[in-house]
Amino acid sequence: MKSILLLSLPLALADGSQKPIGDAWALPRGLNPALSDKYRPSSSSQTFNCLTQPQISLPISLLNDDFCDCPDGSDEPGTSACAHISSSVNPLPGFFCQNQGHVPAYIPFNRINDGICDYETCCDGSDEWMGVGGIKCPNRCEEIGKEARKAAEERRKLYESGIRSYNKLVEKAVFVKKEVEDKIVAVTGEIKRYEGLVEEKKAGLKKAEDEEKLKVDKLAAAGDEGKSRHQKLLDYSKDKLSDHQEKLSKLFDEAQRLKEELDKTEKILKTFKEEYNPNFNDEGVKRAVNSWEDYLAAKTTEDPLTGDYLAEVTGLMYESHRWEEYEPEDDDIAQDMYAIEAFLPPFLRTIVHEQLSSLRTSLVEYGLLAPRKPKQSTKSTGTVPPHIQKLTDDLTSTESNLSQKKSELTNLQNDLTKDYGPQSVFRSLKDICTEAASGEYTYSFCHLGRATQKNREGGSTHLGDWTGFDRRYDDEIEQEVTVIKYEKGLRCWNGPERSAYVYLRCSAEEKILSVAETEKCVYKYVATSPAVCGDIAAEGQEGIVMGEAKRQVN
Repeated sequence: MKSILLLSLPLALADGSQKPIGDAWALPRGLNPALSDKYRPSSSSQTFNCLTQPQISLPISLLNDDFCDCPDGSDEPGTSACAHISSSVNPLPGFFCQNQGHVPAYIPFNRINDGICDYETCCDGSDEWMGVGGIKCPNRCEEIGKEARKAAEERRKLYESGIRSYNKLVEKAVFVKKEVEDKIVAVTGEIKRYEGLVEEKKAGLKKAEDEEKLKVDKLAAAGDEGKSRHQKLLDYSKDKLSDHQEKLSKLFDEAQRLKEELDKTEKILKTFKEEYNPNFNDEGVKRAVNSWEDYLAAKTTEDPLTGDYLAEVTGLMYESHRWEEYEPEDDDIAQDMYAIEAFLPPFLRTIVHEQLSSLRTSLVEYGLLAPRKPKQSTKSTGTVPPHIQKLTDDLTSTESNLSQKKSELTNLQNDLTKDYGPQSVFRSLKDICTEAASGEYTYSFCHLGRATQKNREGGSTHLGDWTGFDRRYDDEIEQEVTVIKYEKGLRCWNGPERSAYVYLRCSAEEKILSVAETEKCVYKYVATSPAVCGDIAAEGQEGIVMGEAKRQVN
C-alpha cells in the first residue's frame, strides 16, 4: 500500500502543496505555518525529526505518505493515517485549514478525505484534497468569510453597545460606592457625637444620683429629731383638745338638762293657755298668755339643740382617725429611704426592696410606723425620684441611638467590602429584576436579591437568595462566563433545597434567554446583561471579532 501511495505522490505534489526533492521546499499540506521551522530540512540532510521524539530522524519524503512513521504521528499533518493516535500523544491538534478570506481552523484527522465537505470548519475544502468518491469541495471562504465578518460586525456593534452600557453602570457604581463611603464618614461622626452625649449624660446622672444619695443620708439622719419635735407638739395639742372635749361634753350635758326643763315649762304654759277662761278678765293671766304667744311667734323652727346636731358635734369631737393627717410624714422619709435602691446594682434591687417592704410591714403591725396613706396620683416613678428617672431615660435613649448608629456603620462597612463584581458594577443593578415566561412558568431574578418561579395561578416558589458570583463554562458559546448564584431556596419535596444559577452574556439589555431545570430543583438561567461586558472590553475588538476563530484554531 505504501508503494502505491509513493507512486501517486508526484500527483499530490503537482498541486503545489509540496514540491519534489531538489526544488525549493514547500509547506506540507495540513501543517500550520507557525510550525514550518520544525519541518524545514537542512540543505545537507533533507530529513526532519519527530516533534516529541526528535531523536527519530526521517527522510523528508516520508511526510504525508499516508503511513505513520513517527510514534507521535507528527509525520502525517495532511492525512488521516495517524488519526488513531490520541490527541494527548500527537502534538498536532489536527489538519490545518488555511481558509484564506476567512479564519484558519483545525479539523480532526479522522475527517480528512471522508467524502464530506466540512465548510463550517474548512471553508476552503482543503480537507477533501483526494476527492474521494468524486466529491468536490470548492473554496467557499470568500462567501463564508463575508457572512462571518457581517455577523462579527453585528456582534461588535452589540458588544460596543453593551460596553457603553457597562461603562455607565461602572460610573453609577462609583457614585453609589462614594455615597456609601460618605455615609460611613457621616455615621462615624454621629457615633462620636453620641458617644460624647452618653458620657455627658452619664456624668449628669451620676451627679444627680450623688446629690440624691446625700439628700437621703441627711433625711435619714435628721428624721428622728424632726419627728420627735413634731410629736411633742402633736401630743400637747392632743392633751389640750382632749380637755376641751371633756368641758364641751359637760356643757352639752347641761344644755340638754336645761332643754328638758324648758320643754316641761313650755308644756305647762301650753296647757295653761288652752285651759284658762278669758271671761274671768284676769289681767295678769292675759298678760301671761300674750307673752307665751309672743314667745312662740319669735321661736325659730329649728332648735340647735335638737335633731342630729348634738350627735354630729359630739362625733366630730371624738374622731381620732383625723389625727393621722397631722402625724409626721413617714412616707416622705420612707420614700427617700426606698430611693437608696436606685443606687444599687440591678441584681440587688429586688432583694433590698423585698427586705424594706417586709421591715415596713412589721413596723406598721407593731404600731411603730403609720400605715401608708392612699396616693392621689399614679404618676410616681416608683422608688426612683422623678428627676433621676428622667435623666436615666435620657441616657437610655441616647445609648439606644448610639447602638443603632453602630449597627448602621457595621452594615455600611460590610456593604463596602461585599463582592459586587469587577469595579463593583453590580451595585448599579441592586434590586433590578428581570423575568420571562418559559413553559407554564414565569421565572425571574433580582440582582443581589432572589430568584423566583411563578405559576399561571399566581403561586410563587422561592428558588433561592443571592449568595455571590462564580465563573463557569458556557457550553453553548464555548467560553467561561460570570454566573450569579441563588441558593437556599424552598426545599423540594423529598429533595434538596432549590437553587438557581444565572449564566450571563454581554448585551446592552437585561434579558432572560432561557431557563432549564438541569438537575432536580436546580435551575439554569441563560441571560444577558451589560454588567458582564467588561470581560469583552478586556479582550478588545480582536477578541470580539476573532473569538470564535481563536477557539477553532486553538
